Amino acid sequence: MTDLDPRIASIPDGWAGRAPSRKPLRIMPAELFNRSYRPAPDAYLHVAPLRRPPLPLLIACGVIAAVCGLIVWGALAQAGTTPSMQGPMPFIVAAGFGVLGLFFLLAFVNAITASFTRGSWANRQCVAFGTNGVAIRLQGFDFDVPWHEVTAVRATRRKSAGKAPALVPVLRIERGMEHWDLQPAVIDADPVLLYSALHYYWMHPEQRVALGTVATPQQLGGGPQG
Repeated sequence: MTDLDPRIASIPDGWAGRAPSRKPLRIMPAELFNRSYRPAPDAYLHVAPLRRPPLPLLIACGVIAAVCGLIVWGALAQAGTTPSMQGPMPFIVAAGFGVLGLFFLLAFVNAITASFTRGSWANRQCVAFGTNGVAIRLQGFDFDVPWHEVTAVRATRRKSAGKAPALVPVLRIERGMEHWDLQPAVIDADPVLLYSALHYYWMHPEQRVALGTVATPQQLGGGPQG
């Protein structure tokens, strides 16, 4: 889709989804933030954590991986025992379901890992911002983007992969040719509030000094967290 001038704050209709989080942004002093994340260059950070993967997804991936494992075991155990199980067919079946099972097993392990890393406040993946810039902490990836390097903050939609691509809403932070996308549904804070705050402080550098105080979270809808 064609994006508007990123300097103009704009949120497409329905961008936040049907059941977005209404939680406020949280404030964390650097000492607490740096216990679990790679240190960020700010004394205080205003944090939007990510949600845990949904429980039905965990269960579905685990069940499918287990069923595929049973099919592989059964095919190999029965290979050569009956006329219908002669030849390469049992091994082809085992290989096919083995690959499928491995895919869902990896997805299950990844979801479990994400559940732990997002599960406790001290170990959450997040997007945070402070006086100096934006800190992006994802599973296995850490990025610090100074405000002067941010080239756009957008509430937009991107095309999903597949034969019938759909437009997926994302919060996009851009730095030149690089960008980071987060779907509003995975943000465990109000995504509209997060976009509005990021865009405001990107466009108003003279106001960023307030991000180093504990008063700003009330203005953003949050407050000091104990």
